[in-house]
Amino acid sequence: MQTAYLVRPAEASDIPELSALRIAYLKEEFQNTDVPESDWGAIAAQLPDYFRTHLGIDCFPFVAEAPDDDRTLIALVILCTSEKPANLSFPNGKSGVVLSVYTKPEYRGMGCATKLMQALLQKAESLGLDIVNLSASDMGKPIYEKLGFVRSHSKFTEMEYIISHPD
Repeated sequence: MQTAYLVRPAEASDIPELSALRIAYLKEEFQNTDVPESDWGAIAAQLPDYFRTHLGIDCFPFVAEAPDDDRTLIALVILCTSEKPANLSFPNGKSGVVLSVYTKPEYRGMGCATKLMQALLQKAESLGLDIVNLSASDMGKPIYEKLGFVRSHSKFTEMEYIISHPD
């Protein structure tokens, strides 16, 4: 079922809802993990400041508004960009990562994620990015493949170092 909804770049006035949608995404994605309440509090405190500082600079969220409503946000996708020394994967040195592809459960199946991702990819092209990466969930993988994302292969092993911060 297709319903009319508006897809647009997020604005500073959207920051409270951007933060709430990001937290909703994280809580759904990590619902079966034991996340301390203090971590959720730290995330909730950090998000508004992050969006105020980075919105339109290196963070480009896109949102969908509910149909026939007063601008309530129903879906979110975030493009975070960075510039690094160029290499063979990104000869212009510019890349992006997709975060928080999230639609409120009652609005799923209406094409919101696809439309948001199309807007995000148009923005990535206009910014001159060489590559856009994402980590696909099982639910999102078919959408991303339909849009042209392919599984990345590398001779390198992805690794991370987690820095623990004292409370």
